[in-house]
Amino acid sequence: MKIAIIGFGEAGQSISRGLAPSASQVTAYDLRFQGADRAKLLQQAQDDGVLTQDRLVDAVAGADVILSTVVANVALKVGTDVADVLSPGQAFVDLNSVSPRTKQAISQKIANSGADFVEGAVMARVGADGHKTPILLAGPKATSLAGRLNGIGMNTEAVGETIGQASASKMLRSIMAKGISALLLECLIAAHRYNIVDRILDSIGTSFPGIDWDKTSTYYLGRIALHGTRMGAEMKEVADTLSDVDIDPILALAIGERIAWGGKHLAGIDWPDDKPGDREEILAALERRLRAH
Repeated sequence: MKIAIIGFGEAGQSISRGLAPSASQVTAYDLRFQGADRAKLLQQAQDDGVLTQDRLVDAVAGADVILSTVVANVALKVGTDVADVLSPGQAFVDLNSVSPRTKQAISQKIANSGADFVEGAVMARVGADGHKTPILLAGPKATSLAGRLNGIGMNTEAVGETIGQASASKMLRSIMAKGISALLLECLIAAHRYNIVDRILDSIGTSFPGIDWDKTSTYYLGRIALHGTRMGAEMKEVADTLSDVDIDPILALAIGERIAWGGKHLAGIDWPDDKPGDREEILAALERRLRAH
């Protein structure tokens, strides 16, 4: 099976790296291949056994399955652009964190090409598990495609034939997952100013036992430091998901706003080894940025 990956960020890299040994070919395309990060990204792809293309049409040519792993606010544009270069017999899988409404809009674009459209929802962080990260699929071709993808090592589950069934699960889960991130960020940056972070985390641990809140806070704050802008954009899609079923997205919008705020002020920091350290390092860096403004 030949796989094309559109978007060579964290998810795209992890999935393509995992698929390279089992797929007959994995090709990646990303606009950043033409930017300042070109050399770094091309070297990463080469190390992972992934081919690269500078043009979208060349990346998807001959691919059996195309996986879209881009940021939420360009998912529809990517679907629109790729529809012009797809052919019948190909399958386009949108794995982006967008609302059922956006998935349906992308599906309509892909339908014009004659290719199959399947929506996907990545249900955990794509990290060490890479292509084995649990993914829900929905659409008329979801069941058959799940079998094909699982045959090359992926961990997919078909959950229905209606576009939107998979993404709704992802969107509603994000209220909790990203909500914890936003709560910790707002709570701990204030606690940092009062110099009571350890006391607050100890108290939280008493109320919610069984969780190492020191490690948990480091993890969630680190995600905001690296991906806050993207996460904030995804929460707008969550808000749309709620609005579409007549639920006022009060918390979804607030969560997105707080995470985007954190991402904005932590952007561009040169972290050691390209990732933040512990939560104290992240809070101190954020404090410096805030006081500089």
